[in-house]
Amino acid sequence: MTSPPRAPDGSPAPAPDLAQGLAPRPGFVPVSGAARAESALVLALSLYRLYGLSQVAVAVWLDGSHYPRPVPVLALAAAVFAESLAVIAVCVRRRAIPSWLISADVVFCTAGLFLCAALTVRGDGHTWIYFMYPFTVVTSVAVGFGYRRLAAVIAATLLLCAGYVAAAIVLHHDPFWNVVPNAVSYLANTTVGWAAARYLRRSGTDLDRSRVVAVERADALARERERARHARILHDRVLQTLETLARGEWVSDEAFRAHIAGEAAWLRALVEGVHDGDGGDLPAGLQRLVRDKARTGLRVDLNSASVRDVDGWPDLLPPDRAAALVEAANEALTNVAKHSGVSAATMRVHLRGAEVVVTVHDRGRGFSPGEAVWGMGLRESIGRRMREVGGHALVDSAPGAGTFVELRAPFGRAGDRPGRAAPGSAASEV
Repeated sequence: MTSPPRAPDGSPAPAPDLAQGLAPRPGFVPVSGAARAESALVLALSLYRLYGLSQVAVAVWLDGSHYPRPVPVLALAAAVFAESLAVIAVCVRRRAIPSWLISADVVFCTAGLFLCAALTVRGDGHTWIYFMYPFTVVTSVAVGFGYRRLAAVIAATLLLCAGYVAAAIVLHHDPFWNVVPNAVSYLANTTVGWAAARYLRRSGTDLDRSRVVAVERADALARERERARHARILHDRVLQTLETLARGEWVSDEAFRAHIAGEAAWLRALVEGVHDGDGGDLPAGLQRLVRDKARTGLRVDLNSASVRDVDGWPDLLPPDRAAALVEAANEALTNVAKHSGVSAATMRVHLRGAEVVVTVHDRGRGFSPGEAVWGMGLRESIGRRMREVGGHALVDSAPGAGTFVELRAPFGRAGDRPGRAAPGSAASEV
């Protein structure tokens, strides 16, 4: 069995980096999808043109004796070859099909239909001897390639059709029932060519957009990995030291220890990617609470892991409900500091259905729900504040068992009422 690749020092080699794989190599200029689409259309035009020229060459070579005036016919065939090669050269050089070039080509082909009809015997109008008809039918796909608008394609096609119909009826006296189906061939080729070119160009544009998005995501992934690496270093070294100093007895000054705890809370928010925002940002508001309470001596562990990877959920919560949750959580933590007899609490934020839930839990002395010391704060500062925004608060406590406060606010309209506590639950609504 093949052993996994290893680095020069003998350690396992790191996994391939997706961000590095999507990043362009130095000096490498990627070809855009739109440019590739145009190149494919230029190639198709060139191949169709060469195929049309082969038909002209075969007609003149094999049936030259059928022309009453061979010299003008050879001159016309030479002009067709020269014009076609010029069209191909311009398109290849520009790597695109200019619409003005197609307009000039349509005029040339229309004139060529009349001239070739005049140089061809009447009875040979249905054969390859009248080489301008099969040539223009084959090369007419360039009309669909060159024009972006369908109206321009149809207008140029009608000019070709009119030239063919007039030459066939006036000069060759072909029957109308035969001329009309032949003329329709132009319309079929140009419209199909336009549809194919439109699809190809759109695919190239979509490819370019997807490439831009992929590169942006790769850049964001690289930045996030770098931030995570720095955060890991700060967490393992600086943050652990600050939190140890804030919790232990190494710092005798209470005020300074509270200051260290506040700075540790700020650093933890930075490491976890939660930054101070405006008043309507719930994660930032709760993190500010953690930092502020740390400066007063209350250590709060904020657990938001369950929502950290849920993109955009704070934007779905109206600012007034985010503010209500922060204010109610602040009051709950204040009551912990005043009445629980402990210096630590746990705060958790998570999503439950169409609601945001914030819980505050301490392992203090607890209380009976009827005690006046907690009753006013719960009913007025917490319960009423949550009811104002369509949410509610639940409390579960008992003497010696600590206190658990649950705050719930819906994502929906302010008048919507969230679900009540489950039947049989010991928690009571305030």
